[in-house]
Amino acid sequence: MKQGRTLSRSLLATAVAAALVAPLVQAEQGVTVDETMVVTGTPQALPDVVIDAAQLEKRQATDLSDIFRTDPEVTVGGGSSVSQKIYVRGIEDTLLNVTIDGATQSGYIYHHQGRLSIEPELIRQVEVSAGAGRATEGPGALGGAIRFVTKDPQDLLQGDERFGALVKAGYYDNTEGYKTSLSGYGYLSNQFSVLATLSYSDQDDFTDGNGDEQPYTAAENKVGFVKLVGDLSDEQKLTLSYDRREDEAYRYHRPQWVPSRKNAPINQEMIRETVTGNYQFDPVGYDWLGLDITAYYTETSLEHLNGPWGDYLGEAKSYGFDFRNVSTFDQHLLTYGVEYRDDEGYLGSPIYGSDKDEGRVVGVYLQGDLQLTDAFLLSLGARYDDYQLQESNSEEINHDGFSPNINITYQVMTGLDVYAGYAQAIRGAQVREIFKLDGAKSQAGRKEERAENTEIGFNWLTGNWQVSATGYWSEIKDVVGETDVRPRELANLGDLKTKGFTARVGYTWQGVVAGLSFNHSRPELNGEPLSDDTKGIGTAIGDTWVADVSYQVLDDLELGYVGRYVDRLTDVAEGYEEKPGYAVHDIYAQWYPLSDDALALTFSVKNLFDKAYRDHASYGNNGEIAQGTLDAGRDIRLNVSYAF
Repeated sequence: MKQGRTLSRSLLATAVAAALVAPLVQAEQGVTVDETMVVTGTPQALPDVVIDAAQLEKRQATDLSDIFRTDPEVTVGGGSSVSQKIYVRGIEDTLLNVTIDGATQSGYIYHHQGRLSIEPELIRQVEVSAGAGRATEGPGALGGAIRFVTKDPQDLLQGDERFGALVKAGYYDNTEGYKTSLSGYGYLSNQFSVLATLSYSDQDDFTDGNGDEQPYTAAENKVGFVKLVGDLSDEQKLTLSYDRREDEAYRYHRPQWVPSRKNAPINQEMIRETVTGNYQFDPVGYDWLGLDITAYYTETSLEHLNGPWGDYLGEAKSYGFDFRNVSTFDQHLLTYGVEYRDDEGYLGSPIYGSDKDEGRVVGVYLQGDLQLTDAFLLSLGARYDDYQLQESNSEEINHDGFSPNINITYQVMTGLDVYAGYAQAIRGAQVREIFKLDGAKSQAGRKEERAENTEIGFNWLTGNWQVSATGYWSEIKDVVGETDVRPRELANLGDLKTKGFTARVGYTWQGVVAGLSFNHSRPELNGEPLSDDTKGIGTAIGDTWVADVSYQVLDDLELGYVGRYVDRLTDVAEGYEEKPGYAVHDIYAQWYPLSDDALALTFSVKNLFDKAYRDHASYGNNGEIAQGTLDAGRDIRLNVSYAF
């Protein structure tokens, strides 16, 4: 079956080559190719970042910080894994549309903890699109979109294999922890295949770069995943998956802070379950028909046991669908569809009772990619979204509006294209932060949030060199947050503006692949830099450089280095300390000692020089009570995997 529509366009040559230059050069030189990308649509449709399974395996990724380690536009803060939050160009993931296999992860449980949990072991690919963009990126994508794609059975089968299994075991010396996983995969018939994975990890408290153990940062994680893939015919494909992740530990009530008289340790258990179904129908000879239908259900819960206010259970539930069709007309491509999502938030306590929010959003969208000449490509589209929210013991809130976009790309010469784009996105009222459902309500007259994003840039490919740069100006008008005065309310706080610049350069030569990237982002709310207390919106982060080098020493041995350098941040909000700069270095080695590549040995060291630092996206040192933990110090990791 065809996996998505692609167009043969001369203008895409540079963008495609820029995305694939390293793997192609490696392939020509007999080096194992790890990174692949399927390109559809325009260069603007290409995500800013693509991270694949091979990269995660080499880095022995265990959490969100490991996943996004190599991208300067993405920062993950929080210290312990349960506290980690994703920031894209300084904007928190609460303002982004985050999906796992198309299932929207809309729940926001507690601002002291991250809202996203996923097992890196299951990931086939991660895509990050920064800033408001295409109409197909879903409702409420004010700051962009993050798309996680999980593995299929075919991703693990080798050659003509019909069945297989993969056993993995890893050890992490910083936490004296370990992780094991077992996967089975294969064909049930000529049409149906299945993948099942069980994973378990047990980590003790981590030690920071000063050699101090951070108490109550331990975690125990259990993961179960099943995916059934049915290739019904050459034109039809059906996928069903179930993903469950459990995190249990005795940790601080506010786990991103150090201990204090207001931060006692309690028992906590977080569970996320996602069920997803996808159907694709792409008949030969019918260019106007290319169906892609996704339906999903996601439930996330966080339970506090014997906390400072007794027992509390918070739950966020979402179900919905995305029904889209792709039509091709000569050199033009048209994508259109309808989306629906229903959200529910619940907070309950035996002592204080319960509260519940209910919301829904319906959207329709249209995105066209028009090849006007051999050198000129026009992409334009729009979506209309209608929001409805019923807050607990409050009035119903209704918002709606259009989100248009336009992008142009011009090929100056072979290997060089320039582009410019403008996009808007709206987000209406949604289910509130779950652990504050009994607190701040929406202010009367609250308006929808509206984002505007303008970008210009270029991609240049010449020989073994790849160079790209993007400048961007973004503004989210009437951004919503909690007021400082009591009684606290959710209100439009003002305008969130971001100006920034990203540049990347890459070079390949024989077995060496090297890259250097840089990001400068300065988000400001009403002219004031964001602080650690602008929860649910973002934070200020210093200029970030990332160096990434790999060397294929032998066909079965690869060495690599990743360095992340963050400049000191002096432009901070009034009343907050400057954020010191830091440099963190990681190395890895991956070896396949057997001729059939069945056995893989991976050795890596995270934070090689045991740097004592606090990520700029982590909560800072803001007083005796509100003080964030440092990040982990040196962590030596060893992983062994065997496929049979």
